[in-house]
Amino acid sequence: MIERTFQIDIHAPIERVWAELFKHGVPHHAMFGTYLNGSLSPGETLTYRNRSGSHTFVLGKVLEVSAPSRLVHTFRFSMEKDAPTLVEWTLETHGESTRVIVNHSRFDGETRTYQSVATSWPKILNLYKTQIETGQAPIAKRLGNAAMMAMTFMLPKAARTDNALNLDLDLKQ
Repeated sequence: MIERTFQIDIHAPIERVWAELFKHGVPHHAMFGTYLNGSLSPGETLTYRNRSGSHTFVLGKVLEVSAPSRLVHTFRFSMEKDAPTLVEWTLETHGESTRVIVNHSRFDGETRTYQSVATSWPKILNLYKTQIETGQAPIAKRLGNAAMMAMTFMLPKAARTDNALNLDLDLKQ
């Protein structure tokens, strides 16, 4: 099994970083303008959806939560046939900053999911850093996300939330 680890230091207290990473009801510009849905409780399903909730892009099952320092969940793209993988978020206080470490593991080789997250996680973490430290995501990112969300009607059926929620979210043994 392959794994990748990504990290970034954000100049903000750990509680503020946690709140921004896992907020509900507002777009996550770092996560392509999606909205986080679901309870951060073990056994619950979490999803990143479009604003209306009609389409789901990423989903997983929460395995462990210890706010504000750790969240572990499975991870699956709704439009990929790859098996679920594992994401471990760890937040650590370093002086006046918070180190965010994302360990993404349990890939069955260099799958499409692996290839996508290898380049996406650094961009996502950098966008969270910008948003938390400056108070907003860059305008180009916000506009790009809005344009992308306007095109959700063109997505394949696999991305429809009613289909995505039927996917297996359990890890292979």
